[in-house]
Amino acid sequence: MTKKLFALLLCLTTVLFARTPERHRALTTEPDAAVSPLTVQKQLSAILAPISPMVRANLLTGLGSTIASDLIDAAKKLIGSRYRTGSSGPNAFDCSGFTSYVFRKMGIELKRSSREQNTQGERVASIAELLPGDLVFFGNNGRRGEAVNHVGIVTSVDSERGTFEFIHSSSSRGVRIDSYPEADYWNRHFLSGRRILGSDK
Repeated sequence: MTKKLFALLLCLTTVLFARTPERHRALTTEPDAAVSPLTVQKQLSAILAPISPMVRANLLTGLGSTIASDLIDAAKKLIGSRYRTGSSGPNAFDCSGFTSYVFRKMGIELKRSSREQNTQGERVASIAELLPGDLVFFGNNGRRGEAVNHVGIVTSVDSERGTFEFIHSSSSRGVRIDSYPEADYWNRHFLSGRRILGSDK
């Protein structure tokens, strides 16, 4: 975990845990044990339940942003890895194998296929609302709904221009970063985004 995450938890410990000693003891029973960011997020979500929804959402979003930075750093270390259908690392990936591998590094389990991953977390309503660490899905949008066949991870967003960059395992070039809507293919096949980090789901 990063220094920012420790600082956030220390602040919350000072303000909140003083009034909830039993919960505090539960969180610190095994101080030397490795705790995943997802576990911290779930515990923090439970502790913040009595707080107003707006304040709670802001705190969880801040935690998600910290984890997203680490997640993107882990993903970028894999740039250049080759594409291979059905593979989920560590030397080769298909698209959903790549996303599930990177999220697992953060202690977060994603479902195996891109279609299944499109059911996790919370749907992001528009490109302008995307955040680094969100999943983005591509495919075809027909009469029977979205036919997802590709997924990547947002690395940066320009909400004013409606553009974003994402890292993914491309079938032609392996793990790389591409820009939307710079390449015509991604422009025509973008479907939606979903937020895993900072989501209660």
